[in-house]
Amino acid sequence: MSYPNPGFRPGDPYRGGGPSRRGPAGPSRGSFGPPPGSSRGRPPSSGRAPGGRSVRLDPVLAESLIGVAWLTVGTLGIGADGAGTLLLAVGIAVVVVILVENRRRGSHPFDGARSSDLLRFAGIAVGAIIVESVLLGLISWSEAAPGVAAVITGAAFLALSRSTGQRPTQWLGVALAVLGVLAAVIATQEASGFVSQGLLGLVCGVLVLLSAADRIGLLESLRDRVR
Repeated sequence: MSYPNPGFRPGDPYRGGGPSRRGPAGPSRGSFGPPPGSSRGRPPSSGRAPGGRSVRLDPVLAESLIGVAWLTVGTLGIGADGAGTLLLAVGIAVVVVILVENRRRGSHPFDGARSSDLLRFAGIAVGAIIVESVLLGLISWSEAAPGVAAVITGAAFLALSRSTGQRPTQWLGVALAVLGVLAAVIATQEASGFVSQGLLGLVCGVLVLLSAADRIGLLESLRDRVR
């Protein structure tokens, strides 16, 4: 499971920077400013700011933040002292390495449309996680909240994979959803916070960070060095 090698490719929708498509007439969609002959009062196209600049988000940064968030959840489940703090510190160090390598190799953010999808799915997921945590707390099923949150996170990645066409993102979403279902079922039978939150948070965080490292080709480089 690996993403395409970093770098721009003609027509590659994952990395952005492919050749712009031209309509029946007029300049390409990637050009700045309104096309010649258009009215000045024409509203900007979707995914672009009034100044003509599209909002472009780096998926590596997004996955790094999500990974740290899940590692924090796992740390709180294990305990903020001792092993939990050490694991969180190691996770943050890994995130720093990923971000530095991403910048060194050249980041490849999503285009405007896929960046908008990323923001929308992230907002929906955060809102859904907050709502389900409150509702499960009211009915005394708070132990299952981390598992349901993992299912929601996996569903967001699955929705993003449909927008980007990236198979690794799809598999990441499936893995998170399956882990969330298993954790929620175990939480209803066991009162162990370690199983429902600690272990789940750590595993989810590691999976998301591995996806971020694989996206920039870092895992492939490590495999080559080992060989």
